[in-house]
Amino acid sequence: MNWLVYVLAGKLLIYLGQQFPLPSFLERNQKIKKWHECDLCFGVWIYVPLAYFLGVDLLSALGITYIPFVSESITGGAISFLVHIFSIGWKDKFAPDIVI
Repeated sequence: MNWLVYVLAGKLLIYLGQQFPLPSFLERNQKIKKWHECDLCFGVWIYVPLAYFLGVDLLSALGITYIPFVSESITGGAISFLVHIFSIGWKDKFAPDIVI
């Protein structure tokens, strides 16, 4: 159940974070703008601290020793990638076909 809360809360935070525009002083920085628009990139920055706060650890689930910060980083990156791939598939399957 903890993993489901982790994945869904992260996806919700990614969605909500991307709905708000960046402040004008950050909008000028192309790297930050690109990071804000990328689901995968933004997801890593959401899922890493969320893994820490919720105590979710992919490495321990796989039987590997917990290493502070490294475990959360690997967990956040892996889950961000999996959620990103799932989102792409969901959009491809259920998005309306646009014929021009």
